[in-house]
Amino acid sequence: MKIYLKASLLLMGFLFTQTTIVSAQCPIKEQIMNSGEDDNKQEQAKPADPTTRTLIIFYDKAKGNKPLLKAIKQNNCTLTYKYKEFNGVAIKVRDGWDIDKAIAYFKGVKGVLSVGKNGVMQLQ
Repeated sequence: MKIYLKASLLLMGFLFTQTTIVSAQCPIKEQIMNSGEDDNKQEQAKPADPTTRTLIIFYDKAKGNKPLLKAIKQNNCTLTYKYKEFNGVAIKVRDGWDIDKAIAYFKGVKGVLSVGKNGVMQLQ
């Protein structure tokens, strides 16, 4: 009986040691091993975020979306989504057009209520 107790305690101690070693290696080891010049190369290699070229535009339902759709087509922007529940659209601004200038332009279109950049907002 004492042999089984000693063997089980030894086995449990071994298992606890293995789980402690595994959990201690994960985040710290990667930070240490990947530090240095490689971080700068990884940051430069990241592609541009496609959401930075996307605008969400809401319009007045009474005035309709025809002037807005015409302005989108004239400026070679891409209509990516028409919202059904809201009176709005999502568009991708053409390359080479400054996003802030695009926002100012679409705010001046007849019937447009608001223009904003696409993004993720976190509520607390």
